Amino acid sequence: MKTPVEKPKVTSPYGQRVLNGVSQFHDGIDFISKNNNRDVFSIGPGVAVLDYDDYDDTKRWTDQRNSAGNYVIIKTKLDDGIEYYVRYLHLRENEITKGQEIKEGEKIGEYDDVGYSFGAHLHLDAYNMAWKKINPTPLIASILDGIK
Repeated sequence: MKTPVEKPKVTSPYGQRVLNGVSQFHDGIDFISKNNNRDVFSIGPGVAVLDYDDYDDTKRWTDQRNSAGNYVIIKTKLDDGIEYYVRYLHLRENEITKGQEIKEGEKIGEYDDVGYSFGAHLHLDAYNMAWKKINPTPLIASILDGIK
């Protein structure tokens, strides 16, 4: 399984957190690259099922629909052999299009400080095949173990 960014560092894990003094549940994992390379890579092979590349920065703080910035969703088969929908949020730009076959480790975009964000980062989250949001931590345990 490929890391979603080069030399990854987790800046916010899945679960409860405090952001700007407000306790909230964080439904994904936030990453940055320790070497400041903002390229984002697919963690596994799959097919792009959504390519949202129409982020409007003027709505950054007022429109919850734009909280993710530009993002992509890839239907991905991971190491456990099961398919998931993996979302990559807060992208400056997407380099893939809906329906495109994606290879593991393929560059899919670059993360930035877009959407409802307090700094440039990649937010990665996941859904099962019934579109139920799930904890991505067990899915990418091999990645997380490698960066601790």
